[in-house]
Parts: sequence; C-alpha cells; structure tokens
Amino acid sequence: MNEMKVELRRKIDEWFNQHSDEMINDLAQLVAINSVKGEPAEGQPYGQASREVLEVARAQLEKRGFPVENFEDMIITADYGTTADTLPVLGILAHLDIVEAGPGWSTDPFALLIKDGNLYGRGTSDDKGPSIAAMYALYCARELRPDFSRGFRLILGAGEETGCLDIAQYLEKIDPPTYVFTPDAGFPVMNIEKGRLMPTFNAEWAADATLPRVISISGGTTANAVPPVATAVIEGISLAEAALFCRKYSEKTGATITAAPEAFTTDNFNPEDFNFDGDTPSSAAPPSRIVITSHGKSAHAAHPSAGINAQTALLEMLVTMPFAASEGFKHIQALNRLFPHGDMYGESLGIKMSDEISGALTLNFGVLQLTEAGFTANFDSRTPICADTVDIKGITRATFVREGFGVADLTIYTSHHTPADTPFVQTLLRLYEDYTGEKGECLAIGGSTYVHGIPGGVAFGCGFPGTENGVHGANEFIELDHLMMSAKMFTEVILDMCTD
Repeated sequence: MNEMKVELRRKIDEWFNQHSDEMINDLAQLVAINSVKGEPAEGQPYGQASREVLEVARAQLEKRGFPVENFEDMIITADYGTTADTLPVLGILAHLDIVEAGPGWSTDPFALLIKDGNLYGRGTSDDKGPSIAAMYALYCARELRPDFSRGFRLILGAGEETGCLDIAQYLEKIDPPTYVFTPDAGFPVMNIEKGRLMPTFNAEWAADATLPRVISISGGTTANAVPPVATAVIEGISLAEAALFCRKYSEKTGATITAAPEAFTTDNFNPEDFNFDGDTPSSAAPPSRIVITSHGKSAHAAHPSAGINAQTALLEMLVTMPFAASEGFKHIQALNRLFPHGDMYGESLGIKMSDEISGALTLNFGVLQLTEAGFTANFDSRTPICADTVDIKGITRATFVREGFGVADLTIYTSHHTPADTPFVQTLLRLYEDYTGEKGECLAIGGSTYVHGIPGGVAFGCGFPGTENGVHGANEFIELDHLMMSAKMFTEVILDMCTD
C-alpha cells in the first residue's frame, strides 16, 4: 500500500473515532421509529411511521448541510458533487423501513442497546444501521476531500420490505447513478440476486358447523419472514386429546405447540387445574373451543432453513387430528400437501430446481388467514437463474387450480446478475480485502435488494461472513466494529469513484 493510501486511511480512522458517538445517536433516532408499513394516507404512501423515519433522516442530512429531495414521500435523496447536466457516478441505495419486530426479544426492539460491542434493535442490521454507515461515509468523504470531481447520490427509501415499489417508481422517472451498490446484504460482494415468485392465492366454501372442526387459522403477517407464531381455534375435540397431539408434534416439528381453552391464554392457563382423564375442570364445564398456538423461529424468507415455520408445523398437526370431513378441512389438507413442514425448496409444489451459479430455489409459506368460509395466503420463493427460462408461474397456477385455489396475484421477478469481472466489482473486492485481510469473492443471495434490475448494481455490506445478525428475527444486532468498518469502506469507495 502506498504512503498516500496509508495516510488517507489514517485520516478516515481518526474522523470516525471523533464522530462515532454522533453516528450511534443518529442510529438510535431511526431505530426508535417502528417504521413497518402502515395504512396509506395523503403524503404517507407507506403509513405515518414510514413518513416519520424519512423525515428524521432528512433532518439528519440537512443538519450537516446536505440539501434533500423528496420523491413522492417514498424516497429521499441527497446529492454531492452533481451538476444539472450529469448523472452521479456513484450511488448508495438503502432503506429505512423494517419488518414487524415479532416475539422473542430480550430487549426493547425500538430502543437502541449497546451491549458487549453489539448494537441491538430492529433495523440495526437491516437496514437502518447500514443507512447510517452510508450517511456518515458521505460526511467523512466530503470533509476529507470537499471538491468532488464526479457526483454522488445517497438514496433512502421506505418500501423495500414490502416489494420495492418505491424504488421501482423512482427509477421510472429518474435514471440511476452509473455505478450503484446497496449495503443491504453482506460482504464481500453479492453480484447475483435470485428471482422472486410471490403468489397470493385463496379459496372460498360454504361454512360447515359439523364437529369436530377447525374454526380459524391465523399465521404470519408478511411473506418475506418465516412465521414465528401461528394459532388455530378448534371445536369438538377434548383438551386432553389436543394436548396429546401438541406434545407429539412439538417433538416432530421443532415448534412449541400448546393448547388452552379459548377463555384462557397460554400465559394464564394451568393444565393442573384440569382433570385430563375427563377433561373437566373441578368447578367449570368442559371448554367448547380450544386455541392451539404454535411457536417457531422467525428468519428471513431468503433463508427459511434458519427458522422454524410455526404455520406449517401447525398445519402438519391439524391434518392428523380427527376433524369431520368438510370443504374447509379438505382445503387445510391441500395446504399441508403443497406446503408440508420442512419442505423449503418447493418440491411438493413442483417447482424444485437449482443451478451451479446461483444455487437452489427456496420457498417460505409466509401468510395464512383462514376462516370458516375461506382463506387467503401467500408464499415467497427465491428462484435461481435457471428459473428465468422455466414457466414457473404456469406450473404454480396449474397446481393451485388443481387443488381448487384461486390466484389473486402471481408476481414474479427474474434474477439479477452483474458479472464479477466488471471494474466496479473488482474495486469493491479490493477494498474488502484491504480492510479485512480476507479473500474477496462474489456470491449469490436469495434476498432481493434495491439494486435488483439496475444494470451493474451489486450488494456490498454490511453483514460479515460468519455473523448471524438476526435479520427479520428477535434480537437483531450489528457489531459496532463491523458498522464502523463498513462506513470506512464506503468512505473509500466514494473517494475512489468521485474524486481525482
């Protein structure tokens, strides 16, 4: 490494040492906002909290002298070194929306906690922490070399977790920078993003009160996270019998499945109050309805094997219980047949496939809401490059039709691939190797990021190999050292690309 590069990195280190407290405080402001997509309103296409988080980030940027543009209340951008006649050479795309916090946290997900060198809170890793790293990289780069010879643009959105429609609409009207990366995945460089199949499907039938029966099932709330909890209300089966099934299928599926009378919850129900021989409480009538609760483990839909799907575990148990034959129960059996617990590769749906460069198709059955007279559901599948040449939509639709399901929406995105030998990718790999001492290489991911479909776009950071940050799960965190190293690498990318 030459002397000029050594001196530059010394200055970058010194700058971040001086500004680390500010950086953490700004992250805490963003983490405090529960920016899950909410009900749309005027000026709030993704809800009030999503608008609020954009406003907080805007204030942070403007406080440091960066004019901010608002794109239709979905995205904010901050430019430096650009002119009216030229596109920015480099862009960093990040997002400030999050998925539901979900259960299982040992800390407040919306209060940033620093413990043992880690920063805990929803969004610390995905993607508020990386957004702050990009913001502070811009601050540092401007201070070290204020005269950019080529333009830079920071793009922060509020709709990444719910389909990336914000960036899609932005790019319909505004061209992207020449070179783009998003700090919304991992290191070294993610140059392949799988495609995505996200069907919404349903069915309706006449309600049938014949006992025993399933009255309702409520599973996940978002397709891109493994459901950590699912519940069913049943009627006509004794509590004792239900408890036996729960124990058996807890052992079989890895989920924790419990049963309690509908008037109780799993928190206030004590099985010792009941005589399980006759299922009769000492001073009450037998419960007519039972709530069965399945607790699994959440994970990102791109990595379903890292979680335990509470929804599919519950279905696997329900189809073995002695419910009366009915149209509703037939549809529950069909759901279990297509999405059996443990099938995370689409084999039962008939879409299992893989290729050498991008790996295997993965599938997460994420959402199910079932009543006495119908259901709505969706799944999230991450598809390899080879799926782009297969009629995967047609296969899925035909399977649903065969099972009597209607298809309300069958959205599919093709894969994204930026060749590893491009100069921009090689620059990122070189910086990663310089900073970490580890071998830089290009990888494929199942996640779909903001750069999907942007020519030459890649993901770079902020997850480090070997670290599981709890993305989309409980106790999400990012290591403080990793956040700082990411920001320093981003600073040098900006300086390499935007200054002489």
